[in-house]
Amino acid sequence: MTLEARRAGDAIARSAGNLARIWRAARVQARTLRFPGLLDGIVEDFLSRAGEGLAAARDPALVWPGTKGLVRLDPADLAASRAEIDAEWDLAAEVLDSTCEALDAGEAAAEWLARAIVIARAGSRTLDEGGGPEGIAVAWLLSATRPAARISARP
Repeated sequence: MTLEARRAGDAIARSAGNLARIWRAARVQARTLRFPGLLDGIVEDFLSRAGEGLAAARDPALVWPGTKGLVRLDPADLAASRAEIDAEWDLAAEVLDSTCEALDAGEAAAEWLARAIVIARAGSRTLDEGGGPEGIAVAWLLSATRPAARISARP
């Protein structure tokens, strides 16, 4: 029996913290270059909002603009940061896809969540240019010769 999208969304929203922990564990298994992840500061909020949006049958395009938190970027190697962020979105997609499968949520729910990920992935590519949701701050990672990370928030 397929779980309706509303109930699947509620389950995802309530489990966002646990799903974020699964995402973090998957990052460790993938042996990524940085810890914590570049999206680590937004992944739980994104998952929660995605679940809420699915449950309320909202447009998946509304998840990314409402996301809040901190994203880390390396200004010395933006190409590597973008590649790492893409890989982190891939892991988020896998976590949500596995969750839908475990919940027997059905194709419509899985497609809705996949669309929210595609929109967030595209939106995150503008963060280094000052784009992205107002609720997301960017922490610029500085080299080891500099004292600390610089955080920029949008006005």
